[in-house]
Parts: sequence; structure tokens; C-alpha cells
Amino acid sequence: MASRTSWACEDDDELPLVAILEELLMKSFDLKGSRERSGLPHPLSKFASNGAIKDGCCADTVLQFIKDLTLSEPESARRSNAAWFLLESERAFFVACFEAGINAEKLRSHLVKCQADQP
Repeated sequence: MASRTSWACEDDDELPLVAILEELLMKSFDLKGSRERSGLPHPLSKFASNGAIKDGCCADTVLQFIKDLTLSEPESARRSNAAWFLLESERAFFVACFEAGINAEKLRSHLVKCQADQP
């Protein structure tokens, strides 16, 4: 069985191509790097408290809860947990936003407005 780094190729000329493709594939999973290389702002930059979002686990968590709130099935546990965290939490949401450089009050009021607009 070939290991991850030693490819079983019949033609040695294919090895560099395989290595290049593997590197491109790995880079495609780096969303932050892709966003920075393309010059796109962070998805939450509109809510930055000091001009920039601090990328990391807190920003990722807030963003994932927003995705769960908007994309999960209405009665799912994932959506219920996201709604609690984003709309009802009295501490966890604010701590995560502070650590990520997000204006929590501005983001929450936007989310509340968006939820009120949904049927």
C-alpha cells in the first residue's frame, strides 16, 4: 500500500503533476488564505468593532452558528442551538464576539431583524 507521500505511479513523469495537484487541493481547503489572496473581506467585517475581525476559533464559531441558524432545518437541534447562542445567550455570544473583534450588539440586532423578516 502506498503511503500518502509515496505515490504508486507507473510513470515517474506523473509524480510532479500529482504533487502539484495535491498542493492545490490542500490550498483550496484554506478558506482564510483564499480569501486573503483574492482580497475578499471577512464575512463578518461589516460588524467589526475595531475595523478588522480577528480570525480564529471565536470568529469561526460565530460564523458557523450563523450558518446553522440560516441553513439548518427549522426544528433541528442545530438550528435551536444556534438560535439560543446568537439570539438569547447573555454571555457566551458576547464573549465570543469580543474575542473575535465583532460588535456583538450590532450583529445581534441585525440577526434579530433578519429573523423577524422570515416567514
